[in-house]
Amino acid sequence: MRTLLKLSTLFLALLILNPQQSEAQIKAGLGAAFASDIEQVGVQGDLHYRIADLPVQIGGSLVYYIPKDNRDFLEANLNGSFIFYEESMFKSYLYAGLYLARSEINNQNSSVLNRAIGMNVGVGAEYDFGPLLGFGDLKYVTGEFNQPNFAIGLRLPF
Repeated sequence: MRTLLKLSTLFLALLILNPQQSEAQIKAGLGAAFASDIEQVGVQGDLHYRIADLPVQIGGSLVYYIPKDNRDFLEANLNGSFIFYEESMFKSYLYAGLYLARSEINNQNSSVLNRAIGMNVGVGAEYDFGPLLGFGDLKYVTGEFNQPNFAIGLRLPF
């Protein structure tokens, strides 16, 4: 796991220090998410990086789910995306990546902490509203928390 984290950090550093950076597009987003298995709604923040002239972007997201039934749930994702359709103001992409989750269930006298690592695959779309991009993502998470997740929100390109 540490090796994967080190390689991911190195890959991100190489992309950020790339001489094509002036042509790159960085987007930051905020939205709402829903995890079907745990049946909780959450707040999602994400960051994406795309190099010009390539239909590929990398990104990460952090989702904090609003506690329900004494359960706290948090997830982090690191994804690579392939943009398969891009016309005018609409873009569609497929993605896959690493999924990290933390779940804590608090009872009266004790709490149970559970951490999980898994993979996710998904499909998403963005629509350009001018200064903002609307997005929607649908993914399936494999691992200890096998579940479909849905997110919708807005992104701001830099």
